[in-house]
Amino acid sequence: MPESYSYSGGIRPLYGVVIREKAKSADANTLRAYKTVAEDLLKGASGADADDLKASLAELDKALAKK
Repeated sequence: MPESYSYSGGIRPLYGVVIREKAKSADANTLRAYKTVAEDLLKGASGADADDLKASLAELDKALAKK
């Protein structure tokens, strides 16, 4: 993998934004997939990144409950 694709400190905060956007319109299977990924990302997150991921997971749970 090229170095430019590796983790960048400025990229991780976008995960929560993308997850929240998907929670608005994605089908249930896609939401479950995003939830799995978000939970995995949360294992390595801390501070504001972790808080953002937790908030996006809460929105995913609400969206799944409506499906």
